[in-house]
Amino acid sequence: FLSKAINQNQFEQAHWWAMGRLASRTPLYGSQHNVIPREQAEQWLPKLLEQNWLKEPMIAFAAVMICRKTGDRLFDISDDYREQVLTKLKQSKVPESWVSLVEEVKELSESESKRVFGDALPSGLTLVHH
Repeated sequence: FLSKAINQNQFEQAHWWAMGRLASRTPLYGSQHNVIPREQAEQWLPKLLEQNWLKEPMIAFAAVMICRKTGDRLFDISDDYREQVLTKLKQSKVPESWVSLVEEVKELSESESKRVFGDALPSGLTLVHH
């Protein structure tokens, strides 16, 4: 799935959106035991860090979801990866609220919730009617 997000231009934002949902540190539904292990999520971060977040901000949003601080050592990404992501977020001119989700335990804003829950479809994702 990660290679599809990296190598495919069509529906690129949708792939990154899905990556952020899959690897999120905080489940939208269900309990914490449904969260992908921290070690697995950390394996994906180097590839995300290699991408151009200025060109595709949804990659940055996926990184925010993966590195979002929970306050639980079992789920939180290592400090090393957290610092790398924070540095890149600040260089990529993303909203300050995204940075704060990685820096501290914080609830999603209304616009972030819509982006995560998919109430507004990510760009490139369309509904097909037959």
